[in-house]
Amino acid sequence: MSRWWRRRKGPGSDDGRATRGSTGPTRDELVEAAYTYGLPITEDLARQAAEAGNVKAMTVYGISLGNGGALTEAEEWLQRARAAGDPMASVVLGTIRLDRGDHAEAERYFRPVAEAGNVMARQALEEARALRAAAERAAAVAPPAPATESAPSPDRTGPLPAGGAAETSPLSAGGAAENGPAGGGHASASASESAVEWAARLLLANTDDSHPHVHLAMAVLSVHEGDWNSARTYFAAARDSGDPEVLHWIALMRLAEYGPEEALPSLRRAADAGHPAAQHTVGVLLAEAGETAEAERYYRLAVAAGHVDSHVNLGVLLRQRGDLDGAEAQYRRAVEAGDAGGMNNLGNLLRQRGDTAAAEEWWRRAADEGDVDALVSLGAVLAERDDWEGAEPLWRRAAQQGHAAARLNLVTALIRRGAGAEAEQWLRTVDLPVEAPAPAPPSDGPDLAAVAAWLSGPARAGDDDARAALDLLDGTGAGPEEGPDPVPGG
Repeated sequence: MSRWWRRRKGPGSDDGRATRGSTGPTRDELVEAAYTYGLPITEDLARQAAEAGNVKAMTVYGISLGNGGALTEAEEWLQRARAAGDPMASVVLGTIRLDRGDHAEAERYFRPVAEAGNVMARQALEEARALRAAAERAAAVAPPAPATESAPSPDRTGPLPAGGAAETSPLSAGGAAENGPAGGGHASASASESAVEWAARLLLANTDDSHPHVHLAMAVLSVHEGDWNSARTYFAAARDSGDPEVLHWIALMRLAEYGPEEALPSLRRAADAGHPAAQHTVGVLLAEAGETAEAERYYRLAVAAGHVDSHVNLGVLLRQRGDLDGAEAQYRRAVEAGDAGGMNNLGNLLRQRGDTAAAEEWWRRAADEGDVDALVSLGAVLAERDDWEGAEPLWRRAAQQGHAAARLNLVTALIRRGAGAEAEQWLRTVDLPVEAPAPAPPSDGPDLAAVAAWLSGPARAGDDDARAALDLLDGTGAGPEEGPDPVPGG
């Protein structure tokens, strides 16, 4: 509640007991300083001045009572000040209602003061409107059902494409999957938060009308209200400030609207101004464009600022270059920060160096932290030991979260133990090229011929995983022992 009340502190007397007969400032002068500049004044002195009829003292005293939790008495004094024409009292009363969730009533208090040109009231009015709109949207939409398992980090792009740093695992195109370059993101904004909600929250943190974050938030709210002229003015003021956070947000807006190529200059400006997430995003875009030397430079700037995902991405880049020592150092830095993707990638690198026991330990830790790629990698190691019973639940967990290689591996495990009907159901979810859709299985059991037809297209196209699964399916009549051996890890 006190967010609109707290004024900036300044030098001054802490006791505020000077009176007209003293050599210090008078009581009314102290009230004026407290009202205008936020200088300290005792509650007793504010009360005495308020009881003597000083309108500004009524507001100051009401604020003091409110900050102390005496809201009923605070409102009484604030209403008296408002009735006497004090605009700050109206803003504070509106803030009290805003904190209670009564957005419409808050607007009623803010509006007349805002229309009179009061900057703080105008910002408060925009906030109240945005929060009211957000509340109305939330009331109109039923909340989604909670997920049964935690999803992987949205910053992860999953396994690298062919030729990347992924490793080979049993019946999987990249089963020991690498947590490849993570996309840009912004830690201060929730993924479910709308631009209007974000702007309203940003205003809460800043009441200085000249602050670049206020300019940016007002631009977003002006767009929401359809006031494009004001939006352009606010955006220009925000951009011209050179504030790294503002430059980053403007770059992300440009990225969403125009794509990476058009947004890269704006992202570079934010990155060069020192914004870690922008440095990370520029690194991602440059790496994707093959400009690995420049990508490395921006990743190193980001990791120096503590951006954890950049440790992972820099490690991938170094590993692709053959610098395993450098990659391991970056993965371990990510692990120190608790990053599950770093744990998974460290396991991949240790496996590459032949230390399978250490790799398995890190995959288990990453899997416990919810990393889907680690579930696939750990299952691959178990399958290599012929522990298909242990691998199956790991692949199932990853498959349920949409991991394509896990789904194909799960199909293989299910076929080995004769669960053809379930294998066919999972196979239909695997994103593989096919010549024709497979027919639905008959009601009396799985249509193994349909499963074979489903696999035959990608197998003929050279997909080793599909070929291995097809060979295993062809041998199901004689039992699981006659299936092919797992493809060894890379």
